Amino acid sequence: MHLTADEIDRFWSRVVKGPRETDCWLWARDGAAIGDDGYGRFWISRDGRQRVLRPHRVAWALAEGVSIDLHPVVEHVVCDNPICVRADGTLLDHLEGSTQAANLARIAQHGRRDSRRYRGRMLGREAMYRRSLALRAAVTDGWDDERIARALASVDEAQMALF
Repeated sequence: MHLTADEIDRFWSRVVKGPRETDCWLWARDGAAIGDDGYGRFWISRDGRQRVLRPHRVAWALAEGVSIDLHPVVEHVVCDNPICVRADGTLLDHLEGSTQAANLARIAQHGRRDSRRYRGRMLGREAMYRRSLALRAAVTDGWDDERIARALASVDEAQMALF
């Protein structure tokens, strides 16, 4: 399935792009919904029914020119930030189409299954949600590095930079 031109415009209207070529593009503007897992939500209607999509998967599909139903997994391979939608088909993309097996291998590689390391030390489901909400609030009026840093520190003082 592909999005209509209006859906694509509505999608990108909710994205705040960082000013540097390596910054995240955050799903954060004008009512950008965030689920309790910290990942964004984007609604479309098909055949009179609502369908919810993950914005990072939509961005990747748009960049690749493929159906939004193509890959079961789209990984955040650069920033590990669930509301990042940086994908435009270049080497600077933060997203990559993948498989569940590759995603699980990356999780293990990053040590996110060990409760004493990286995401396990702090960024479980609730913390990912709080971090995403804090980031969304920090860029409400546009990209501001200081507000972003304060927002991240309010969730986890040891937070690694996202960009």
